[in-house]
Amino acid sequence: MLGRQWIIVVTRPALATLLVLLVLGFRSTEALTLYPTRVVLDDSHRAVQLQVINNSDRPQRYLIQWRAMEMDATGNLDFIDVAESPTPQASDHLIVGPRQAIVPPGGYQVVRIMSRLPPDSPAGEYRSHLLISEPAMEESQAPPPDSDAGIAIRIDTTVRTSIPVILRTGSPEGHLAPSAWWIDSNTAGAPILGVQYRLSGSRSINALATLEWHGQSGESRVITRRRFATYTEIEERTVTHVLTGLDADDMEDGAITYTLERLGRRGNPQETLFAREIQPKELPQRTGAGS
Repeated sequence: MLGRQWIIVVTRPALATLLVLLVLGFRSTEALTLYPTRVVLDDSHRAVQLQVINNSDRPQRYLIQWRAMEMDATGNLDFIDVAESPTPQASDHLIVGPRQAIVPPGGYQVVRIMSRLPPDSPAGEYRSHLLISEPAMEESQAPPPDSDAGIAIRIDTTVRTSIPVILRTGSPEGHLAPSAWWIDSNTAGAPILGVQYRLSGSRSINALATLEWHGQSGESRVITRRRFATYTEIEERTVTHVLTGLDADDMEDGAITYTLERLGRRGNPQETLFAREIQPKELPQRTGAGS
């Protein structure tokens, strides 16, 4: 596991307070952000640029690795061995660099990703995930662990970010459609609308769902928007939406227009997959399902 190592020398009276601060603070020290957060290459776009941005006030080193990830039916992603991946790996056909560099404070580093897949390859989709991590602190950068000033505490943290890199060739098709709807009103907060989606074809779908509530007296408002991806290794996935601001009367008397749009390679809406008006009071109740 990649991580950062900190060696801090403190006096005994401050030890308890410092331990609390470390637990709360050191896990939020991620300095690097990425743009874009999803990369798509195809026959017309065989090279793209990724920016590794350093938002901190100190130089930051990064290291890039290719990893395989698998999505489950709730949309969660887990790292798996490449040999176990059901998805063809884009990393077999891509060149990326520089794989490591030091980004100055407030600056950024451009990482180039280029396809070497022959244009006449069979139509299909490949996917890998770029894992960008901050290497562990070198021992020479840390204060000596043995000191008369106090106690040396060694802390290891893992700071890493992954983004999907999708490589398409030809015109692979993918279709995403709802197969079931339900409501969960037994929550501590706002009610939840759940949707079961079915994916068919050999192309993943990146989508934007927009939910707009309409009252009987003619008022309407957008309740929520959610972006989500559905990858080709799963046939079904569950998506849930928190219906913020709706109470029992709204659920009984109002209607919700649910619009799903496919997002393009730059993350912009490309086409409407469907728009449907649903009556929350007519949906079956289900508790604690989905994500």
